[in-house]
Amino acid sequence: MKAKKVARGVWQVGLRGVNVFLIEAGDGLVLVDAGLRHSPPRITEAIYSLGRLPQDVVAIVVTHAHRDHVGGLAEMMRRTGAEVWMHPADAALARDGLYGRPFPHGLGRIFSLWPAPKGDSIAVAHEVSDGEVLPFDGLRALHTPGHTAGHLALLLPRESGVLFVGDAATNLRRPGLSFVNEDVAEGRRSLERLAALEFEAACFAHGRTIRHGASSAFRELVRRLEPPNSESPAAGDG
Repeated sequence: MKAKKVARGVWQVGLRGVNVFLIEAGDGLVLVDAGLRHSPPRITEAIYSLGRLPQDVVAIVVTHAHRDHVGGLAEMMRRTGAEVWMHPADAALARDGLYGRPFPHGLGRIFSLWPAPKGDSIAVAHEVSDGEVLPFDGLRALHTPGHTAGHLALLLPRESGVLFVGDAATNLRRPGLSFVNEDVAEGRRSLERLAALEFEAACFAHGRTIRHGASSAFRELVRRLEPPNSESPAAGDG
């Protein structure tokens, strides 16, 4: 399993339906998300493909507490010795071994009919606040609720900006809002916030990386999601 370079010092690790990312930060590596329960051997192989060791991972930053992002977290902590960084709202779930909250609307209501079994309890060492700059080459955390209450996106100030989207959006055929969300309105507001930023590349947990012009693609997504304006100017309005 080889890691795929997507920007300077940034690699994507594809894990059968979900992507995690490795960031070169100083002398170490930062792992963004940890995949499913069966993912750690593939992530470890990708680390070796870079000529690095699992112990070179100095932090695991988690975008949110769903099973495809935290299922492999306990094992990756054991393999690397790295501490975990999360937003407090989802850190509370991870500490209890829970894979997210029920989805109240849309397709997510179907998933909620089959409660997920509990996973490993995670010792989250660092709770991350909105706008906090982490000690990893200026990596900045952005609270982007909607998909989950404690969802984080991450902005790396490198090569005109690399955004780690998590599940705030997907990029399957084209960029779109995640299929399931705890709060759709919050999710749209989070997309608007991201679209107001400038970044060249966007790395998605689900879908292809956008290497160039990514912030323009987000602005186009926000325009597509805007409801049509049904109001017309009253007669005589100038």
